[in-house]
Amino acid sequence: MAVVLIALTTGALLLVSARQNSDQKSLATWGVANILGGIGVCIVALRGFVPDIFSIVIGNALIILSYSLNAKGTLDFCHRKVGWAWVAAPAGLWLALSFWPAFISSVEWRLIVGSAFVTAASFTAAFALWTLKDEHLVTRKPAAFWLFCHGCIFVIRMIPPLLSTVPASSEITASPLVTLIMVESLVHITLISFLQLSLIKDRAEERYRRVAETDVLTGQPNRRAFMERADKLVRESDHWPACMLVIDVDRFKSINDSVGHAGGDAVLVKVAETIRAHLRPTDTFGRIGGEEFAALLPNTTLQSAAVLAEGLRARIAGLAIHAAGETVHVSISIGVSAVAGGKPDLDHLIDRADACLYEAKRTGRNRVVAREDGMRLAG
Repeated sequence: MAVVLIALTTGALLLVSARQNSDQKSLATWGVANILGGIGVCIVALRGFVPDIFSIVIGNALIILSYSLNAKGTLDFCHRKVGWAWVAAPAGLWLALSFWPAFISSVEWRLIVGSAFVTAASFTAAFALWTLKDEHLVTRKPAAFWLFCHGCIFVIRMIPPLLSTVPASSEITASPLVTLIMVESLVHITLISFLQLSLIKDRAEERYRRVAETDVLTGQPNRRAFMERADKLVRESDHWPACMLVIDVDRFKSINDSVGHAGGDAVLVKVAETIRAHLRPTDTFGRIGGEEFAALLPNTTLQSAAVLAEGLRARIAGLAIHAAGETVHVSISIGVSAVAGGKPDLDHLIDRADACLYEAKRTGRNRVVAREDGMRLAG
């Protein structure tokens, strides 16, 4: 009865939460799963008071369906689509086997098949969460770990029926092992429901964080996000030598005057995409203001950074950007500075790159100027 009450209560809470978070369909699926599971356990517990077709066939079919729904909710949460036919298949197979006298009369086979379905659903959900790595969700790994452990418990549950004959139903009900399994089920329903709600909360927080750190126009990290990530990298000596690139679109005001602000926005978006594509995955990049961008290149010498910057300058110069019905050709100027030791300071690193950028602008634009400790490399 405790399992039934907890399952129904958590199911209702998940459904209420689903109404408040209408964009998270997984909550409704998880809620329905808990309610169906609670009803199924209630029917199974009425064994001896209701016909076997209810307590054995229908009750267990609902429990199996609840696990399939729970797995579907998790797969949907992880952006993995699964058809309803696959969700209904395990419960449908259970119902089909129930028409086979040899199966329905064998406690051993019923335990093995039912446990196998639960194990498969638990492991599937655990794997989906474990491999979801494009979002920073604090609860992801604990939820995956618990689902894996829950699946392992049902693997263990299959061992006794495989090795020996299962006692009569009255003896099974009175067995301490059944009590232990029911206690585990109680813990599982409570814990997994809490973890599911936490996953939704983690995703909401992750979205708010990304919005706060993303430049609305280009979709790249904004100044705040760039500065935070770059500062962390600069302070870690295992990323030295590191180089800072400050990049500015030449004569951007003239571009705005020529193709309008919408056209200018299109130019910035294309330039940002091109810069990001030219950099390495390990490089930190962001828009730090107006038509200005910055990139921090870890484990890169000044000479290598200058070569990369020159390749980027040439790549941008070769672009033909379609904006406001016109083809726009743009160029960029790049200032490069480096840190190789001492007490690095991000602001100082950016200031030195800015000074190099100013020199590139002053000496004709569409240039790369790199400097370290008084040494100048001009392209």
